[in-house]
Amino acid sequence: MKNIAVLIDFTDGSKTALVQAIAVAKKAKSKLSGIHIVSSQDKVKQAEADLDDFLKTNAPDSEITPVVGIGGLNAATNSALQKTQADLVFICTHGIKGMFQQLFGAHILKLVQAINCPCLVISEHTKVDLSQTQTILFPIGPHPDYMVKVKQTASLAKILGASLIIYMIDRDGADANQILNKNIELAESYFTEQQIPFTKVIEELQHFSAGFSRQTMEYAIRNRIPLMSLMATVSDNDALYGYVDKENFLVNNQGVSILTCNH
Repeated sequence: MKNIAVLIDFTDGSKTALVQAIAVAKKAKSKLSGIHIVSSQDKVKQAEADLDDFLKTNAPDSEITPVVGIGGLNAATNSALQKTQADLVFICTHGIKGMFQQLFGAHILKLVQAINCPCLVISEHTKVDLSQTQTILFPIGPHPDYMVKVKQTASLAKILGASLIIYMIDRDGADANQILNKNIELAESYFTEQQIPFTKVIEELQHFSAGFSRQTMEYAIRNRIPLMSLMATVSDNDALYGYVDKENFLVNNQGVSILTCNH
């Protein structure tokens, strides 16, 4: 992980994301870029001044490359990330109540799905230093590109020196569990190969409602796990509730940060 970027919209949430990105970048010995997006060329000069001021004020002792992107949020963000060659992107959201009050939070699910690399979505309620994370929750799902999540989570776990909890909710239906068990085997094999310590937890379904975000989040909170990993996109098997589930994870108010994995 050579290059890390943090998206900045000048909110307090951006400050939180910046602090976390700096800490992880130091641990990974990565270069760090701060990215702000504007809609048109005539706003660039002011944005460059504002971004420079924001970085000097909030990170005076850190070397951060300022980058201003122009255009629609998703396309301009990807273009800016290509310039920085980012391997990981930090974004902060204000949670459910504030998600429409600032730039990135209002579009957080579409944004992480559009970004062509993993994102670390930080809740403004996060109270821990994520660079010191000891455990990452790794929920098992039926996504056909599951090895993307396996490899990207393993990469972050190595940098942080964290262990993993492979977590599965036992679902109704032999077909569903067959896919999940296969993905558990893939994860276990890769984590063992990469010498990343892990444990496995399988829980019975406790909440009879669409989606699994509530039970998964309750497990994370109960066990004080500050970080979990998810696929950014939704699989066909989870299409019925997958979008709502991911939004619930991304804008959670419990301070759990979410690594969203993507190609």
